Amino acid sequence: MFDRLAEILLLGLRSLLRNKLRSFLTMLGLIFGVGSVIAMLSVGAGARHELLSRLAELGVRNVILNSVQPPEESRADMEEEQWKNTYGLTFADAERIELTVPSVERILRVNRIKHRVFRGSNRLDATVLGVEPAYLDMFRLKMARGRPFNDLDSASYAKVCVVRKGLVEQLETVDDPLELFLRVAGEHFRIIGILEDEAFRSHTRKILALDGRAQEVYIPYTTAMRVFGTVTYIQRSGSTEFTEVELDQVVVVARSASLVYPTAKMITRILQAAHEKRDYEIVVPLELLEQSAQTQKVFQTVMVLIASISLLVGGIGIANIMLATITERTSEIGVRRALGARRRDIAAQFLVETTVIAAVGGILGCLLGIAGVRAIVHFTDWQAIVAPHYMLVSLSISCGVGVLSGIWPARRAARMDPIAALRHE
Repeated sequence: MFDRLAEILLLGLRSLLRNKLRSFLTMLGLIFGVGSVIAMLSVGAGARHELLSRLAELGVRNVILNSVQPPEESRADMEEEQWKNTYGLTFADAERIELTVPSVERILRVNRIKHRVFRGSNRLDATVLGVEPAYLDMFRLKMARGRPFNDLDSASYAKVCVVRKGLVEQLETVDDPLELFLRVAGEHFRIIGILEDEAFRSHTRKILALDGRAQEVYIPYTTAMRVFGTVTYIQRSGSTEFTEVELDQVVVVARSASLVYPTAKMITRILQAAHEKRDYEIVVPLELLEQSAQTQKVFQTVMVLIASISLLVGGIGIANIMLATITERTSEIGVRRALGARRRDIAAQFLVETTVIAAVGGILGCLLGIAGVRAIVHFTDWQAIVAPHYMLVSLSISCGVGVLSGIWPARRAARMDPIAALRHE
């Protein structure tokens, strides 16, 4: 039996090698199809991994509350005693959540300083955030140089700050950045740490309500409260505008991931009862994580289906070429039948040829897909993940397409009348 299979395989290979160019052109559809599938899967997996890792940095146990300024009321509609614009989360909200929601492990408070940042006479494009020391660890803000501020800095109301590397580049100085001071509303803060050059992505910035262009400057929350307080005044066109926001952001950490959704529901009820203006937003990273994973999965499936059209076209091309080959080799089929070859031997020969074409095309397609992924990563700086099972699946599909597209031509050749085949010219 094995001798017969080896003979059929040898005959199929000889037939393909006699027409090298035609065999290669027949493979092209499968080559591009397999290469496209691998490239789509790899780039999609890379994008999914990057997105999910970014969202995971926000913490799957976190519920993030942001203050949101409601539409401004006209001055005529405001009562006289409402001489300042007050909105957003309050200290009472944070305390109420901490005391009444049993699933809360801890709460981190954030205050955004609405003053401009200067180095000498140069204004820097920066956002100052008053945060607790645990905030830096929670969002994986690692130091490239220097140190983060700690509980001692917070307890002593130290005027220190941690900045991003992008802000250091704005300084345009040859001096050691760790020896420099930044001026915020007349107060000087010494730089004690520089974060790694890993900026927040756009979706992360949006969730944390950060300016997409400005660099972040982090100072101790206690210092921010003592030095700047919660009221900010801005002079514009001869008028003074007062704004009071007690807490710009509150990060609530649940005791476990399974308690995140119940925690978010309880927080929502608490804030709905206390805020008629709906001057807040609630972001649940775990929910975004699940939604993004599902969206990426659907997107990847659609892209693979689109790329698989090339495989279908390749299969049609194989079937077309094999039908033409049967016509050319009618006399050969008649001679083999006259010498004792059975119908299944004829069918097996043509199935072997289509399978070999599909297998070789699949292997070349895998190589093309890997090369394409490397080119995409090199020229676009996208992340891509080439998993071994991508190639195995693509190669299996390619061989399956070859077998399916060869069944009809093989059956047609096997059912051919030997006498009519011998008379064919």
